[in-house]
Amino acid sequence: MTINMTSTNPVDIRPSGALRPAYRMAVLGLLVIIGAQIFLSTRQESQTFDESDHLYAGYEYWKHADFGRNPEHPPFAKLVAAAALLPLHLKEPAVAPDTYFKRQDFVSASQFLYGADADQLLRRGRGMMLLFTLGLALAVFAAGREMFSPEAGLLALALFAFEPMLLANGGLVTTDMALSCMLFVSVYAFYRYIRRPTPLRLALMSVAVGLALVAKQSGVFLYLVLGMLAIAELLLRSARTDADTPPWRSFARAGASLVIPLLVTAAASYILLWAFYGFRYTARPAGLQMSPTLDVFAASMPSHLERAAILFCARHHLLPEAYLFGWSDILQIPGVRVSYLLGKLYIGGKWFLFPLLILLKSTIAFLVLLALVPLARLWRNRREFLFLAIPAATYLLIAMFSGMNAESRYILPIYPFLIVLAGAAAWEFARRSRRWAIAVAALFGLAAASSLHAFPSYLAYANEAFGGPSNSYRLFSDSNGDWAQGLKWTKSYIDANHVTDCWFVYSDPIVDPAYYGIPCKPLTSGWVHRGIPGPVGLPATISGTVFISASELSGHLWGPGVLNPYEQFSHLRPDALLGNVVLVYHGTFNVPLVSAYSHLAAARKLATAHQLPQAVAEAEQAVQLAPNSADIQAGLARTLTAAGKTAEASQANAAALHLRQTIHPEFTGAQ
Repeated sequence: MTINMTSTNPVDIRPSGALRPAYRMAVLGLLVIIGAQIFLSTRQESQTFDESDHLYAGYEYWKHADFGRNPEHPPFAKLVAAAALLPLHLKEPAVAPDTYFKRQDFVSASQFLYGADADQLLRRGRGMMLLFTLGLALAVFAAGREMFSPEAGLLALALFAFEPMLLANGGLVTTDMALSCMLFVSVYAFYRYIRRPTPLRLALMSVAVGLALVAKQSGVFLYLVLGMLAIAELLLRSARTDADTPPWRSFARAGASLVIPLLVTAAASYILLWAFYGFRYTARPAGLQMSPTLDVFAASMPSHLERAAILFCARHHLLPEAYLFGWSDILQIPGVRVSYLLGKLYIGGKWFLFPLLILLKSTIAFLVLLALVPLARLWRNRREFLFLAIPAATYLLIAMFSGMNAESRYILPIYPFLIVLAGAAAWEFARRSRRWAIAVAALFGLAAASSLHAFPSYLAYANEAFGGPSNSYRLFSDSNGDWAQGLKWTKSYIDANHVTDCWFVYSDPIVDPAYYGIPCKPLTSGWVHRGIPGPVGLPATISGTVFISASELSGHLWGPGVLNPYEQFSHLRPDALLGNVVLVYHGTFNVPLVSAYSHLAAARKLATAHQLPQAVAEAEQAVQLAPNSADIQAGLARTLTAAGKTAEASQANAAALHLRQTIHPEFTGAQ
């Protein structure tokens, strides 16, 4: 087999005739392993937080072209997922009475999914999303094969097959894998166009870039990545300038050969963006309006410049309204939402959190191979190295300094680029000696063992250096671990242990655990901080079996320490750990703050029904249970105000303000 490791000549990537059948079988076998792991793991998971919303929105796009449903994300991935639902002729729910589009969408989406066979709908939608994962796996293989060698491509595919970050997101109805696929394919298509410019390759690149743009809002950063790659290519070409040609002429010619196709790509992708929104500016069809309007929704954006840019595009219809809603939503997040990592809560994005997530959630074998990349001297293939390193570094830096909360799915697009580099480094060392080959084989064996050990709960994966998957609930939360996928595992535990007397605090307030036959009484979730009322009438002491979602235990939605009514459980060893995301405790526990929130929920209901004396009594009972809670004191103040007791309300407000200023004041207003 001939392998040319220079960057100026094409690589001979043809395996010998004797190896070709085995090589093809290895590729096919790895693709089957990827698909099987994702299929078998996701069928054991209940819906993750966003999936019902995405499926419902995609169905509404197909049926009514109503892009006002879940406008926070472009439509491509949702259209693909929901395409599998069209033959079912599903019943659409009545429009939820809430006038705020986000709450309305989540309620309607839950009714849509659980008004039918939820598992069947999820299987179909997730099966469609698997196409993006398998497509990305093939692109990673092809890129490694073409850029370095057939062996490097095969090793990159093997790394892909056992990397939990990719397996965790590869079958979910979200936009993350779709973006990762299209971003990598776009860069690979640009690489192939540069090597041999043809109209067909330019067309393929343009379509890929357009699909990245409509996969997720952050697909727009692909323009920056392509621009940086074009500059790198221009510098590479200028270094090889013919001495007889004036430098300025060579530079201008090379620049034109890169700028023109990028301009064509930008124009084509812009048209494709409009095409996915039906070449219609308004988000909703038939005169229906968004609630609130874009002007009102964008008013919450902290940056005046960004808000002005959004509204300028809206006034001149430069971009679809739904797409602008998406940007307005995203640009409100930085610096506000909470991240939980290594047992600590952070408000907003910290630059070190995303690199830390890579260390936590990647297999040790993959990290070791990445560390070997500089020693493998892959930069001898200058173009290939830059086309992999620049996109990964750019996207990671954007995430690090974006102010976004630290969720590993936000940096999922860097993994394909790093995997190709790691696969090439693995082959570079493996071919040096038998000892190196054995060491590399051992690393791949460790990667496979670590990944399979985490099955089926890939979302909650943490590598062995940090205690492994069973320690993940102490390390991170939200979509990094507990994304509300644990209902089926909870039901299996209840059946196996004949549990009848139980309590459950579940991290998705829209889904009713009773759908899966879980008989537990609900406890108050941290979603009360986002306007979703909790149950009423909860006692201050509970007994029996208590199930707690890892996100609730972390205080992700509550805040640290005494702000979290479930903080006491973090000091106890759970009696069982279900899917590494639901913790099980047996015994009797005092939960006065949980009870206080339930009395406050009762006070709100009574006040709405104009039963003000009873409402005040409930609010006062809440304060007796949790006098040092700013939330509870503020709830009492609202109830007293409604009852016309302004003097007492003023005192309660003063108490709430004092508590907010003295007990973790940095978490006031955090999400």
